[in-house]
Amino acid sequence: MAEGTYLHGVEHYWLENTDKPIEILAASTIGLVATADDADETVFPLNVPTLVNSDKMLASAGTTGTLFWALKDIYTQAGAVCVVVRVAEDSVDQTQEIANVVGSVDDETGSYTGLQAMLTAESRLGVRPRLIIAPDFSQLPEVKPAMETVCKKLRAIPLIDGSEGGYSAVIAEAALLDEAFFVNGGVKLFDADLAETVGRWMSPTIAGHIVRVDNEEGYWHSPSSRKIYGIMGSRETIDHAIGSTTSKANLYNSENVSVIVNQQGGYYLFGNRLANGTMLPHQRIRYIVGDSIMYAHQEMLDRNVTKQYVEGVIKRVKKLIRRLKLRGVIRDGDVWVDKELNEAATGTGQVYFDYSLGFYDIAERLTFRQHVMTEFNESIFE
Repeated sequence: MAEGTYLHGVEHYWLENTDKPIEILAASTIGLVATADDADETVFPLNVPTLVNSDKMLASAGTTGTLFWALKDIYTQAGAVCVVVRVAEDSVDQTQEIANVVGSVDDETGSYTGLQAMLTAESRLGVRPRLIIAPDFSQLPEVKPAMETVCKKLRAIPLIDGSEGGYSAVIAEAALLDEAFFVNGGVKLFDADLAETVGRWMSPTIAGHIVRVDNEEGYWHSPSSRKIYGIMGSRETIDHAIGSTTSKANLYNSENVSVIVNQQGGYYLFGNRLANGTMLPHQRIRYIVGDSIMYAHQEMLDRNVTKQYVEGVIKRVKKLIRRLKLRGVIRDGDVWVDKELNEAATGTGQVYFDYSLGFYDIAERLTFRQHVMTEFNESIFE
């Protein structure tokens, strides 16, 4: 009731709970840009983000283009939530087909096509793609930068295929990328629908593999050195020997290219790093935690900046950091306000909060040192 309004009776104020926990956002949604001219247009309309949460939707994906086999390779690895953007094929003009994949934004009509349509997925479907692939296209020089640009806006990770054009060509491709998980070598698998062994691009299989590791261990764990299911190897022959610095697998990894290796009779993803050298799990933690904090504080906009307001925000973030620490996502962290910075911003409508995250190291290199001791034989002569 407004101050000064007369009341003879009992009143009740429903005070807002400002101590609500920060919810962690979903980390494992796959964004897929694919072609399929014979797909069911009512299920997969052109250039419209479509939610796929079951392999049952394969029945509507057609058989031409890349949509069917990309979804199939994802679901061979794990149950996943996917956002599909179907684009038009063009078997005559490859330049036009690439343009369809890259997509555009029409400011006049507000239409988004191709990769750009991924930017509308959250407003249309309520989910944000976090791992984005465009198999059969991501190896092309015109598509790679577009994927990185869109993913930067979404704070997602692009999974980009190498050209499989040989070591020198592939590492040159990786050197041009930044926050991309660059995979090379392709996959070989037996396709029961075709009744034959086929070779395919690697990114859908690895996207599904990452989601499976997310489901079993958590998005803060590396998918490397985890077994990949349902494949018969990689299209490119990649030798791997534990401890070897000159094997092709190690040489690729040293240039931030991830591959598939055969060890002890199974096939494993081998490689932890984005093209810029950042550990994949660390980048994903940064994005997921950062976005979770922003989403949780959207409701705190346009409030009076009181001492209670500042303390409330700090308390919420501290609780989140404590939960992340207890779950093993981070080693530790903290949150604080910079007094000098905020005093200088007084009157501008802006408040600054700083927080830190301490990541666990990833055991990318284990070193054992062997000692030969003659002293162990002394007891023989006692």
